[in-house]
Amino acid sequence: MALVATTATPAPARVTAVRGVVLLAAAVALAALHLPWRPRTVCLLRATTGIPCPLCGGTTAAVDVGRADLLAALRASPVAVLGAAAFVASPLVRRAPQLSSRAIWLLIVAVATGSELYQLARFGLL
Repeated sequence: MALVATTATPAPARVTAVRGVVLLAAAVALAALHLPWRPRTVCLLRATTGIPCPLCGGTTAAVDVGRADLLAALRASPVAVLGAAAFVASPLVRRAPQLSSRAIWLLIVAVATGSELYQLARFGLL
């Protein structure tokens, strides 16, 4: 009886579970980590100009998820929370038809613009 090595790909549910566990563990660790020397913001754009970037609030959202406060995480950065959820769930989704690179860039620009407008409103700059 010979042993044959197989290169089977992991089941989508297993990949999803591993992604979810790793991101959740990172969020819990980040929530438990207290650094007294941490700067007020880790966003270079906000630190230098006072204007938030489209991804501002991502670290705060991760900390809020680690503290089991999903509503606060969504208030801090809906893009970070929904993006993480999409990353975790993506192995379970059937492959969509191929999108053109133009359509992908339009989607990225639309999401980034919406996120920037949300962050500007959140910080009272809009």
